[in-house]
Amino acid sequence: MKFNLRSVALGALISFVFAASASAQTMVSPPTSPNDAMGSVKSVIDQSIVVFKNQQISAPDREQKLRAIAESHFDFTEMAKSAIGYHWRTLTPAQQSEFVPLFTTFIEDAYLSRIESYSVEKVNQQIQSSMIQFVKQTTDGPEYAQVYSTVVLQDSKNPIAVNYLMRNDSGEWKIYDITIDAISVIANYRNQFNRVLNNGGYDKLIEIIRQKIQGLQQQATN
Repeated sequence: MKFNLRSVALGALISFVFAASASAQTMVSPPTSPNDAMGSVKSVIDQSIVVFKNQQISAPDREQKLRAIAESHFDFTEMAKSAIGYHWRTLTPAQQSEFVPLFTTFIEDAYLSRIESYSVEKVNQQIQSSMIQFVKQTTDGPEYAQVYSTVVLQDSKNPIAVNYLMRNDSGEWKIYDITIDAISVIANYRNQFNRVLNNGGYDKLIEIIRQKIQGLQQQATN
């Protein structure tokens, strides 16, 4: 089975590249605080801007910095649970402990492999031609929120709706899913993972993910 990397790659591309490239023309409607959900998303973008605008950073250092940004602002445990769906309850504690870091590596390698195709020069060029606008944020109790934004690209007539699903983790708002034009990145994987789990079980899923990670890392070194 072939996992479709399009959704996660596009999600990462929007959040870490297009959003960063749009920073010079960013328009934010409501005020934000570093401690609210929208402020957390902006922090991801601001930190990514710094990485991409520094042309003195080597490719390995850029990758390391982007990986650190992701690990600080994404709730990979929640993402892993959601990607497994109802099967999560059937996993042993050892399997759960194994799956979360493996899924984290898979997601990071997937978006980094996509970002690798974007040169620093190309990202900076897009600064003048792209725009992100934060629309609003909503909350669902004290732990969950959603940040709504639109991204306008130079080669696209219509804005792209990019929404961030957030969870409050010990006082810090972290992203656990991204929807792009109402398509959920994590739901994409949940559908694929469930098919594997139903037909081949957990060991088969782990085998496929490990193979995908190996392929992505080999691709990055070529």
